[in-house]
Amino acid sequence: MEKRICLFMLVALPLCTRAQQTINYSILVDSVQREFILYVPASYDGTTSVPLVFSFHGLGGNAQAQMEDHDFRPVADTAGFIVAHPLGEPVVGPVRGWNFGDDSLPDDVLFTAEMIDTIAADFNINLDRVYACGMSFGGFFSVFLAGQLGDRIASIASVAGTILNNVPDSMIAPARPMAFLEIHGTGDNNVPYNGNQASKSAQYVLDLFVDHNNCDTIPSITALPDVNPNDGSTVEHYVYANGEDGTTVEHLKVIGGRHTWPDENTNAQGVNRDINGCVEIWKFFSRFDMNGSIGSPLNTESIAGLPTISVYPNPAQEYIIIESKNPVKDARIYNYSGREFMLPARFFDAKIQIDVKSIPPGFYVISIAHDVGIFKSIFIKQ
Repeated sequence: MEKRICLFMLVALPLCTRAQQTINYSILVDSVQREFILYVPASYDGTTSVPLVFSFHGLGGNAQAQMEDHDFRPVADTAGFIVAHPLGEPVVGPVRGWNFGDDSLPDDVLFTAEMIDTIAADFNINLDRVYACGMSFGGFFSVFLAGQLGDRIASIASVAGTILNNVPDSMIAPARPMAFLEIHGTGDNNVPYNGNQASKSAQYVLDLFVDHNNCDTIPSITALPDVNPNDGSTVEHYVYANGEDGTTVEHLKVIGGRHTWPDENTNAQGVNRDINGCVEIWKFFSRFDMNGSIGSPLNTESIAGLPTISVYPNPAQEYIIIESKNPVKDARIYNYSGREFMLPARFFDAKIQIDVKSIPPGFYVISIAHDVGIFKSIFIKQ
């Protein structure tokens, strides 16, 4: 490995200002010039360490399209994390993708490690909170990183990607318990939900992490609200709870969904609009670091038999609905600076409707007081 060389161009304002920045990096990794795009939210000021999320593009994709189509930037702006969008090298002819251990191709595990080092040298990164996710081939690679870079990646999420059949399980399993999220459409024709000659099924990769983390083998299953009945799909949330170090393995099963990222910024057929993939991934990541669970779950459903609470739509524009099987005593909304917003609410039999038109777009936490405790959920105001 040669000495790392970092060349970068600011496509915004200098680091001392409080504005969003998009930074194009080029680093030398084993004689190959590698590139990635970094997004830094306006809230970053260098005084406190922040999480880092890697978002890997699919086969034939690129970093710019990944950033635009599967857009973490609105979430990062309000939750305060940095996002890296790596660019893969050609792996099949001129088609860009990721390397799963082929010595004839550039080493993408090393590339990821070098990106962490580069970004941490330039920004105040919480190295216990580095996460990886990706779309399709980028999802496959994120799963691969669990086993290959598990000492530096806190948890993994994969959208429409599982495990390639030619990659042995021994290369996937991390050396410690690791929380894992799989988002996958049952109508995916590119990476079939039930697997094919090229890839394992969605259930296969879930079972691998359930077994590795010693999670409950029977999941709790919650049907999420069908917010957009015209998108041709619905979502079920599977939670395999009680893993070691507080880890869970979770699955957002998009029934009828195609080879897409939920609520992606494209007009592709089969995109689910009931949930936002970036929101769901961050909701998941925000609960874990390198040591496992870092607090109570910030999700919209209960786990392991507790009463079910749903908060929808998410993202929201005018109203959010809290729906519960049991009475809600109190609901409070905060931004990530801890400021509370007192908002108009209407009460129905099993629902509370909260008017959010007056609050600025951003990322919020809603705290819901219930008979059995406090539940927290994250939502985005568009």
